[in-house]
Amino acid sequence: FVLAKDGWDDHDRSGRFTARDFAYDYLMSCAPNAVLFTGGDNDTFPLWYLQEVEEIRTDVRVVVFSLFNTDWYINGMRQKAYNSDPLPFTVPEDKYVQGVRDYIPFYDRQIKEPVDLRQIVDFVTSDDARTKVRMQSGTEMNYFPSKNFKLAVDSATVVGNGTVPMNLASKVAKEMTWSIESNYLLKGHILMFDLIANNNWKRPIYFAISMENENYLGLEDYFQLEGLAYRLVPVKNPPNVDGQQGRVNTSVLYDNMMNKFRWGGMDKPKPIYLDDKIRGMTINIKNNFSRLAEALVAEGKNDSAVAVLDKALQVMPEQNLPYNIYMVRWVDILYKAKAIEKANKLSARLAEIAADDLSYYIRLQGKDLVPYEREKQQATAIMQELHRLAVDNKQDDFAKKLNNDLNGVLGITTPSPTPAPKK
Repeated sequence: FVLAKDGWDDHDRSGRFTARDFAYDYLMSCAPNAVLFTGGDNDTFPLWYLQEVEEIRTDVRVVVFSLFNTDWYINGMRQKAYNSDPLPFTVPEDKYVQGVRDYIPFYDRQIKEPVDLRQIVDFVTSDDARTKVRMQSGTEMNYFPSKNFKLAVDSATVVGNGTVPMNLASKVAKEMTWSIESNYLLKGHILMFDLIANNNWKRPIYFAISMENENYLGLEDYFQLEGLAYRLVPVKNPPNVDGQQGRVNTSVLYDNMMNKFRWGGMDKPKPIYLDDKIRGMTINIKNNFSRLAEALVAEGKNDSAVAVLDKALQVMPEQNLPYNIYMVRWVDILYKAKAIEKANKLSARLAEIAADDLSYYIRLQGKDLVPYEREKQQATAIMQELHRLAVDNKQDDFAKKLNNDLNGVLGITTPSPTPAPKK
């Protein structure tokens, strides 16, 4: 009763549908008849609900990797579900029953060239003694002999069925080549490789952006960002320079985020309660908005880039999702898109928040400050970066104000210039 009487405003979840709507966004990120690999509970159960109860996107086969190491779950994937056909596995059931090939170690055979993925699958599922290694316990285990893989690609197929956009048709790799770092594979990894090797690009394959990187199995060089999922596409991405994964398909991602996605109530004027888990998920969404806008600027589509960030501010208003350091990147993009007034307005608000935070941290002393030292440094860094962006974009008056605000919070007095001597 006390909770309901005194604390209801902190626990009121009415009007919040983020679990359902984010699940909708996952499914809408996928092309028709897709296979979507997800990581665990939070990016899986709401998707199951939408398919089972609301009958939304039942053509998408959701494969939750945390269950993909069990024989009963793999067997389920071999059956039709809703409007999704069985997955085209070639490994027979007796090769993956529980207790068989649960764990497959790497044993270096000094193979210099990449090994065909189908051959790897055949090798690790073989019962031939020559494909096994004796362990210290005396038992024999299957192993994989190389961390470098390849897969031949039929360019006519992947362009003809839309896997590769027409503007990238000339860049289709004759064969995909990639490496993994792990010293072992799990049962689910082998079945994932089996699917990729034998799907022949008939069904689009996606990986949720919330999965653990280790379960991407080194395929990131062939990822294409289309929403809350990466699509596997046989076009190798250029070297990664900013720590981001996947090439951005601006046309698909723009349509998804601007026209199809739902926002779970966080876009409404009425404040709603967003817990830490949901706020964590919105980091991915903010990052998608950033990457889309940056890619549009790179394509010379400044108006579209500005529209994307306008949408981001609209669906994630400050009263529901407090502004944070991730939005400094938006200021930079707005400057690059020549939306100077909007850049300055957002920058001013971020600087105001950072200045208020910094003022609080500065008042703390000794052991009281220790837990907040990182936050103090972050607030300072935000103000310094906003000042740098203003200077770089020749917003001199605004840059001067930002600098004065920072110095004022830090208690730094800028000395007046010494008057020139009279002649």
